[in-house]
Amino acid sequence: MFVIVVLWTAFFVINFNIAMMIPLLPFIQQEIGLSPSEAGMVLAAFPVVALISNLALGPLIDRYGRKRFIVAGAAASAAILLLTAAARSAVPIALGRAAAGLFMPMIGASVFAAIADYIPSPDRSRVAGYVTSAAPIAFLFSISMGVVLGGLLTWRLPLIMFAALCLMLATMTSALPPTSPEALSSAPISGRTYRERLLSLSLDAGTRLLLLAYLCWSAGMYVFLGLYPSWLVQHGLADQGAGAIGVMLFLGEIGGLLGALLSGRLAQLFRHPLTLCATASLGIAMIVLAIPFGTALPVLQALAYGIFAFGRDLMLALMLGGAMILVSASQRGSLNATLNAVYQTGATIGGLASVWLYGFRADFTANAVVSSAVFAASALMLWGITKIKEPTPHPIATD
Repeated sequence: MFVIVVLWTAFFVINFNIAMMIPLLPFIQQEIGLSPSEAGMVLAAFPVVALISNLALGPLIDRYGRKRFIVAGAAASAAILLLTAAARSAVPIALGRAAAGLFMPMIGASVFAAIADYIPSPDRSRVAGYVTSAAPIAFLFSISMGVVLGGLLTWRLPLIMFAALCLMLATMTSALPPTSPEALSSAPISGRTYRERLLSLSLDAGTRLLLLAYLCWSAGMYVFLGLYPSWLVQHGLADQGAGAIGVMLFLGEIGGLLGALLSGRLAQLFRHPLTLCATASLGIAMIVLAIPFGTALPVLQALAYGIFAFGRDLMLALMLGGAMILVSASQRGSLNATLNAVYQTGATIGGLASVWLYGFRADFTANAVVSSAVFAASALMLWGITKIKEPTPHPIATD
């Protein structure tokens, strides 16, 4: 049970870090006076650096063990968050987010790989579902708490509280047993190792489509979510106040929790679990289009956001759960890191596009249309995977 608590907390930290700047951004803009380009720089700093970090970390994590990387990443992230909270201008905030991009992936690229280190094979799918449920809860707290604390107190407080959580994670992880030598890779760290591990995933058609669908899922989510809280505060629900908007987002994120917890049970109703995933992606595409028409309608916004969050986290659970069976335990760090890199690429593209689209149309219609199109593309790719009759897992090559 302690192992599950630690890994759940680690995945919570990863997702909280990803989402927390979205609701805090409008309040940082108010206090510091960020320009649109500076806001884009703050949003993009973390995913750009994290993309490179994820690609570099995979073989290192497989070779030296997941535990030590979670401890180091959590401890360093705690210090960086405190420094970011003390920043007074856009540049140090962006630098703090970039520095987080170096160390947070140490945690993110280790979480699902660590399940194979500590959990017996028959229980791994069930435990993976438990761990994945941390994502909607993290979004729930980060979005709603960011709006409430950022609007009523200060945007710095969530960063300080999050730093304390990272320090707690480092302490808890240090109490875990070391990674078994049998679960570690013996491949040398070389250019050939990186090349083979990063490129071999593209050889299987199902894996290739899954990575592309995951990229679209990430990009579509950030095109929508990147400036959604800002639009709510400035236009969509401007007459409601930060507290009411925070409560609305909190209630909406309960839908995300339900999506993660029910994903496995609902997937059993379909011949292929990714059929449900594709259906959810298409549903999100339609819901997102309705968002701009809900101006000054808090009930409609809460309902639409709840459905969005349900589909978003149902898709996350099904895609991550399916991806981890592709490779052996000693190579899951590389696959986990590749998925993280794909996610960060989508987040970077989506975050930057979100800022530009919102600047182009402040009524949020441009964000909604583009996000909807990207989710529809993800649905088509996921349906493509279900048409592959016998998906064959392609193990990553080792030296």
